[in-house]
Amino acid sequence: MQAVQQGVTMSRRTLDDTLTFIARVDKASTPAEIADAVVDVARPLGFSHVLAGIIPIPGMTAEQQISNVVLHRWPKAWSERYFTKGYLFDDPTIQRVNTSTEPFLWSELEPTYRNTPAPTRVMGEAREFNLGCGFTVPMITLNGQTAGFSLASERAEVPSILRGQLQLIAMYAFARALGQKYKPAPVNLTPREMDILQWMAEGKSDWEISVILKVSEHLVDKIARQLRAKLNATNRTQTVAVALRHNLIR
Repeated sequence: MQAVQQGVTMSRRTLDDTLTFIARVDKASTPAEIADAVVDVARPLGFSHVLAGIIPIPGMTAEQQISNVVLHRWPKAWSERYFTKGYLFDDPTIQRVNTSTEPFLWSELEPTYRNTPAPTRVMGEAREFNLGCGFTVPMITLNGQTAGFSLASERAEVPSILRGQLQLIAMYAFARALGQKYKPAPVNLTPREMDILQWMAEGKSDWEISVILKVSEHLVDKIARQLRAKLNATNRTQTVAVALRHNLIR
């Protein structure tokens, strides 16, 4: 019974901490303030650093890789070495982010690269900057891009019961920071475009929308194509996703 009560107490405390964190992130006006909030909430577990961003594709320059970073509380000297030497493409944590959506501890990857020189070098040099222990959350953006969120320090501990909390914190912080860094340009839609967009978001087909709005199906198709062009989307699903990011859907 005592163990159950302790578990309930921990769950309530975890929920309270998460809600407090979300409230703080909502008030943050810059990605830097969000990074501070992340570090503060993760510090009791032993973490002191955070790095998050869109995963670059092979061939990107160091400058392009750095521009993909959204949250940065990482040792400056290590960041400079990491990006200028192209370590990102040998980093076993990045390789895991590109192939899995499950959060993981860096220590769990060691068997996969133990006998491979390049990733062993990357992880070994990270320890020189007190980044020997890490926890990474892979993510997919609305645009289908792969992203990663990492907490790290010299020593830390992540009980299994708290992995879900850290994943929620990571996803919320990353989404807020991404929205602040890449604020979408204003999009002006006509009342008719807004109507059709709203019904597209409800999952209605062109024919169904034409019946609801008492217009021709041809007109609905034409306006749907206009919406894709204005929102720089390639299909119906992406049109709705981008519209949500622009707060165009009620």
